[in-house]
Amino acid sequence: MKTKIFLGVILSLGASGLISFLVSGNQIISALEKMNLWYFLLACFMYLLFLVLDSLRTKLLLSHAKINISYLKCFQNTLLGLYTSAVTPFSAGGQPFQIYHLNKNGVPVEAASMTIGVKFISSFTLMVFSTFFLLLIRGKSLLTTVGSTLLVYSGLVLTSSIYLFFLLLIFSKPFAQKIIMSRFFTRIVSILTKKDPKAVWKKAFDSLSNYFELLRGLWISSKLIVLITVIITFFNIIITASLPYIISISFGLSEIDYLQFVCAFLTMSMVVYFVPTPGSSGGIEGAFYLMFKNLSSSEFSVATMLIWRLITYYAILIIGSLSLSKMIFSSKQTKQL
Repeated sequence: MKTKIFLGVILSLGASGLISFLVSGNQIISALEKMNLWYFLLACFMYLLFLVLDSLRTKLLLSHAKINISYLKCFQNTLLGLYTSAVTPFSAGGQPFQIYHLNKNGVPVEAASMTIGVKFISSFTLMVFSTFFLLLIRGKSLLTTVGSTLLVYSGLVLTSSIYLFFLLLIFSKPFAQKIIMSRFFTRIVSILTKKDPKAVWKKAFDSLSNYFELLRGLWISSKLIVLITVIITFFNIIITASLPYIISISFGLSEIDYLQFVCAFLTMSMVVYFVPTPGSSGGIEGAFYLMFKNLSSSEFSVATMLIWRLITYYAILIIGSLSLSKMIFSSKQTKQL
């Protein structure tokens, strides 16, 4: 874990440093000195609001499964999910750990899988459609070079393909059974858990059956929860995409078009979503600079990127490490009693 954190930080700082070489260090420092502290605090508050709302999604979806879990545990789940995404390959790497964390806190694996699966696919679906819609109305000015056009389209094709895979895995029972109950998958799980393959297969069959029953029940009897979840997800996407915009405003860049900025951010997020480095480190810094250098001067683009990553990446690494350490310490104390 320490190695992965170190690798993620090195890749992120390395990419930031490399990009900074393209801009004078004095210019970046000068840009940072112009930052309005109140806007910085607003950006921090908005990210905290994102965490609060995401935790509420977890609480709501678990309530459908008749699971009574404290809101603080849901908040910890959100925080550790972001932390795990930051230290594992791909930005989407935190979901398996979130399922594990909920299961360790007494949530059946099928209920945990349903909750995290619905959260993941609702966020991803809204992000995909929002990105393509905004590209149609604001994307022309972003795709100004062959390099940026190739990067965007290749990234969108890859991410959309993987999105379709997860869509089928989460909502199609026959497809999920073919993947999860395959001989290869059950064999791997049996080796990792040191359990009999037949027992693993039966457990997978029972869990999948319960999972799809919960999923079916969510849509049939809890449409209000689905609607509220979608609304919260939409607001969270707006908050996430607005963060770097608020940071850029803190440098006095009020002339930037909001929709164009959000379009650039969502496009960048989709392009690097499955970059196989911890938290997409390295790739996300490079993509950020490439997408935003046409919207403002280079020094302000780099300054915005640095502050944005400080709030959404480095702060999560620090807080997540403390939270995970506390969880492990509490678990060891419980075992000793």
